[in-house]
Amino acid sequence: MTYSENAMSVILLCSYLGIEKNDSLKPFSLGEWNLFLDDILKVKEEPSIVFSDDSSWKERLHYSDGQIERINGLISRGARVAFELDRLEKKGIKVVTLVDSDYPVLLRRKLKKKTPPLLFYAGNLELAKKIGIAVVGSRNADDECIGFTKRLVEKASGEKLIVYSGGARGIDSISETTALNSGGAVVSFVADSLLSKIKKQETIRSIMEGRLLLFSDVKPDAGFSAARAMNRNKYIYASAYGAFVIESDYNKGGTWNGAMESIRNGYTKTLVWNNTKYCGNQKLIENGGTAFEMTEESIYSVVTKKQSGFEQLDLFGSNVCADDSEEVSRLDDDGKQRNKDDIYNMIKMLLVEYVGVGRRLEEISGNFNIVEQQMSIWLDCLCHDRLVVCEKGIYKKL
Repeated sequence: MTYSENAMSVILLCSYLGIEKNDSLKPFSLGEWNLFLDDILKVKEEPSIVFSDDSSWKERLHYSDGQIERINGLISRGARVAFELDRLEKKGIKVVTLVDSDYPVLLRRKLKKKTPPLLFYAGNLELAKKIGIAVVGSRNADDECIGFTKRLVEKASGEKLIVYSGGARGIDSISETTALNSGGAVVSFVADSLLSKIKKQETIRSIMEGRLLLFSDVKPDAGFSAARAMNRNKYIYASAYGAFVIESDYNKGGTWNGAMESIRNGYTKTLVWNNTKYCGNQKLIENGGTAFEMTEESIYSVVTKKQSGFEQLDLFGSNVCADDSEEVSRLDDDGKQRNKDDIYNMIKMLLVEYVGVGRRLEEISGNFNIVEQQMSIWLDCLCHDRLVVCEKGIYKKL
């Protein structure tokens, strides 16, 4: 596989390929990569500028001698990295970077500066472009959860929806196995060694059939990491049109933390099995998750329809009701747009309920289809009215 200069610069700057364990040289962290990207964009350059024979870019970026030395050290291992990439490709593993056109578009769009600069993958990369659902839950699922998971996934697979998962023991692996056995396809973000994963016979078969895609944001021979398992939750949620939480503990564990992160950041529509047996499920619903029960409605319809009340409410493109008896149209009788203060009074309680336990300005304005400048004014009004409070950029219901 041939990589562009921009892609190679990402691989060299952001991966541990070709770096020994005792080497003092460290690749860019996600934060450092974002700073570097911001810097080169300011001077209207691309990542491949690091390969330029013209050294003037170093001065234009105003980097210290130590920063330049580090970049030069990372770039100088090009031959070793090329050898590693060739070795991995022979084992069935390739790399897609943020600058490539086939990088998963939903990750780029939803995660923004939390997007991993590169992903190692094995399988059919086209699967990541297809509509699908995430299915998550406990590692120690009971029979009731297992049965519900299988019914959900079988129905989704029958609708040709991809199943996005993390491959962990329990609900994750059950959903993946069910999807593949039902003729469906799976995209899995693994938290353990990608190299070890692709040695399994059933994994190889599904990859060869074009029905399985495995992703990892770390070097393929890296072992399991609990921190990495938590971090990859955002990739699972952000890749899907909707995420189904089958079972969650309350206020602890990967399932709870991943679901709450998705709800707070608006990664996707987070649906929670409305089963009172599981306390964590009910608390997730109270904190902004959407209650879900299996009906005749298609899974596709469930994840794509707008929620009642406030989600995606277009205040200036449709009628808004002030109360049960009065309908307020987009325009007043004289053809002028209705005063935004009137609209604020109509929707302020919707805003309060949506804010819930904590949301950022950009998430709230995006969900209501309102520019951030106007939404900021309304949120300030809510704070003044002591309906919400803002702490470190997060608005919370009082």
